[in-house]
Amino acid sequence: MAADPPAVTRPVALGAQLEAAYTAMGPDYIPRTQLLEQGRAKYVNRLILEASPYLLQHAHNPVDWQGWGPEALAEARATGKPIFLSIGYATCHWCHVMEEESFDNEEVAALLNANFIPIKIDREERPDLDSVYITATQLQQGHAGWPNSLFLRPDGKPFHTGTYFPRPEFIQLLTAVAEAWATPAARGEIDQVAEQLSAAIKRLQTARMVSAPPPGPQDFSAAVARLQDLHNELQGGFSGAQQFPQEGYLLFLLDQWRRTGDGPALQMAIRTLDAIAAGGIHDHVGGGFHRYAVDPNWRTPHFEKMLYNQGQLARAFIEGWEATGEPAYARAAHRVFAYIRRDMTDAQGAFYAAEDADSRDPRGVLEEGAFYLLPPEDARAALGQDGAFAVEALGLDQPATLDGGPVAHLDPLRTTDFAKLDPMLEALRKYRDARPRPLRDDKVIAGWNGLMIRALAAGAVAFDRPDYAERAARAGDALWSRLWTGERLARLWVGGAAVGDGTLADYAWLGLGYLALDQASGDPKWRRRAVKLAQAMTTRFADGTGRLKMAALDGPLGPIYDTSDGATPAGESSALEFLARLGESARKAELSIRAEELRAAIAAQMTEIPLYRVEGMIASRVLDAGVSTLRRTVAQGTLRLHLPVEGDRLHLQIAEGWHLNAAEPGPDWLIGARVEGAEAAWPEGKALALDFAETDVRVYEGDLAIPLTGAEGTVTFHLQACSDQFCLEPVEATFRLP
Repeated sequence: MAADPPAVTRPVALGAQLEAAYTAMGPDYIPRTQLLEQGRAKYVNRLILEASPYLLQHAHNPVDWQGWGPEALAEARATGKPIFLSIGYATCHWCHVMEEESFDNEEVAALLNANFIPIKIDREERPDLDSVYITATQLQQGHAGWPNSLFLRPDGKPFHTGTYFPRPEFIQLLTAVAEAWATPAARGEIDQVAEQLSAAIKRLQTARMVSAPPPGPQDFSAAVARLQDLHNELQGGFSGAQQFPQEGYLLFLLDQWRRTGDGPALQMAIRTLDAIAAGGIHDHVGGGFHRYAVDPNWRTPHFEKMLYNQGQLARAFIEGWEATGEPAYARAAHRVFAYIRRDMTDAQGAFYAAEDADSRDPRGVLEEGAFYLLPPEDARAALGQDGAFAVEALGLDQPATLDGGPVAHLDPLRTTDFAKLDPMLEALRKYRDARPRPLRDDKVIAGWNGLMIRALAAGAVAFDRPDYAERAARAGDALWSRLWTGERLARLWVGGAAVGDGTLADYAWLGLGYLALDQASGDPKWRRRAVKLAQAMTTRFADGTGRLKMAALDGPLGPIYDTSDGATPAGESSALEFLARLGESARKAELSIRAEELRAAIAAQMTEIPLYRVEGMIASRVLDAGVSTLRRTVAQGTLRLHLPVEGDRLHLQIAEGWHLNAAEPGPDWLIGARVEGAEAAWPEGKALALDFAETDVRVYEGDLAIPLTGAEGTVTFHLQACSDQFCLEPVEATFRLP
C-alpha cells in the first residue's frame, strides 16, 4: 500500500481507490519517480486517475496533486488554502527538470501539501486555462513559459507567478507565500494584487473589440515593413537570439507575394526557409523539425518535436517550393511526411502529439538531445568508407555546440549532393534507432491532427502524391469516428477514449483540414463534414458580439478568448479563414455572413497590431478575394483549379451536373472562360456545339488539362459555372508563376 503524501492524512477510501488504480496499470507499468520501495512507487496521488500522459507522469510525486476541476476548487474554498498551480505538458524539458528537483522531493512536497492545494494542468488538454494563466505570468513577469507556476486564491485569481524555480529558490518562495497568506496585512496586499492582475487579464481576454473596417493594402504593407524590421538578414528568421520557425509569418509573406508580387516579402520567406532547411532545427537524419533553435544561426535546437510544427512547416515548404521551384523545399516537406508516417501515426491513421526533448544517454541518464546528437565517430561506424563524406556534409567535424556532441546541419551557402547523402542519412537513421528513443506523447489532439491533414492534402495535390491524400483521409476518418459525437467535437483521444471538449481552434483547424481534403480528393463527404463543424462552431462559441470564444465554458475569470496568433494561429483567426474558405466552396450564406461579423469584431486588432493576427490578415484577404495558392476551390465548390509549379497547364475539375458556359451567348464565347497572361488551348475533345439563339456556345464538362503557352508573371482565369437551370456569378482566379 502506498504511503500517504508528506503532511497529508488521506481518507481510507481514497487511498484504496488510488492503490487500485495503480495496480490496474499492470506489471509492465513503470512509475516515474525516484522514490521507490521494493520496486514500487512509495507514493500515488490523484493524478493516477487522469488520462493525460503529462498528468500521469506526476502520479507518483509525493506532492498531493489533483487535476483542475470542481472538487479541487471546492477543497481550496473549504480549507481556505491558496492554490499552487503547475501547468506543463508531457514533452516539456524544464517541466521534467522541476519535477525531478522539486516535485519528486519529500521536503518540497511537505511544504506544498501543508500550505497549499496543489493542482496540475496539462496545457495541451486545457489550452483555454493555459491561455488565462500564461497571460497572468506574462503580465506580471514580462515573460512566460512552461512550466508555468502560479499561486492563486481559492477563487482562481492569481497573485504570484513564475516559471521554472530551482529547488532552493522554490523552497524559499513556498515558505514566504505561506507566511504572507497567514499574515492579515500581507493578505490584504495579496488580495489587491489578485484583483488588479485578474482585471488586467480579463481586459485582454474578454474586451469586446470595436467594429472596424477590414485591413487594406496599407495594413498589409505595414505588416511586411514590420517584419523587415525584425528580419535577421544574415541568418534568416525574425530574431537575433533564439529562433522560432514563425510559420505564420512565412505563410503570410508567401501569400503577400502571390497577391502583389512583393519581392522583399518573398526574399524574407526564402532566406528563412533556407536557414530552417539547412539548420540543426531540421532533423537531417530522421526527418521533421525540432521546436526551435536556441541560437540565432539555427544550429542548436531545443529537441522537442511537436505535431503542430510539422504540419505548419510542411505547408510553408510546399508553398515555398511552389513559389520558387527549389528542390530542397519539396524534400523538406517529403521528409516531414515520412517522419510522421513512420514514427507518429497510430494504428487507425491518426497522428500523435509530440516527442520529448529528453532521452537516455549511454550512461542511462536523461539528457536533452541524447537521441539526436551525432559524434563523428558514430557516423563513421555506421557508414564505413562513406563516413567521411557524411561527416563533412553534416558539419559533424565542426566544433560542437553541446557537450554531448555535434548536431547535424548543412551549410545553407553550399550545394548539397542529396542524391549521395540521402541513402547515408537512411543508414544513420537505422543506426540511431538502436538508441533509447525519446518519450512519445501518444495522445491524439483534434486540431493538431487537422493541421497535419491540411499539410498532407496540400502535398497530395502539389506533388501529385495520391498516397498523401489517402493518409490524410485515413486520419480524417479516424478523427471523425473517435471525436465527433454528432453535435460536438471532443479535443483528445487518449487511453482509448475521447476526452475533453474541443476548443474553437480544434473545430477550425480540423475544418480547414477537411476542406483541404475536399480539394485533394474531390470526395464531397469532407466538405459536408466541414460544414457540420462550422455550424457547430459558430453556435457553440458565439458570445453575442460577433467574436468567438476560445472555449464553450467560461474560465475562473469569465469567457476566454485567444488574444493573438503565436506558435499556432489563434482560434478566431483560423475560424475566420475556415468560414471564408467555406464561402468559396459551399453555398452557405449564413456562414459567409458570420465570417463578415467575425472579421469586423477583430479587424481593429489586425490593423493596429497586424503581426498579432497574421493568420487573420490572410483570412481577411480570402474573404475578399479568395485564396491565393496554386490549389483552389471556387464557384461554390463547382470548380477546382490547380496550376502546377511548371505553370504550363491548368488542371480544372468541374463538378457533376455543372459546366463552363458563356456569360453571354455570342461569337466571343471566351467571355465565360477567358485567360489573361497566357494563350490557352482548350481541348477540342471537350467542346460541344449547342444551337442556342443561332449562336455557337461552348460547354466544357468533366476534368480538363488546359495547355498554356507564353505564361509569365501572372495568369488570370475568368470562369463561370452553370447548371442546366442557372449560372453562378463569374469568378476570377489569378495565379502568380514562380
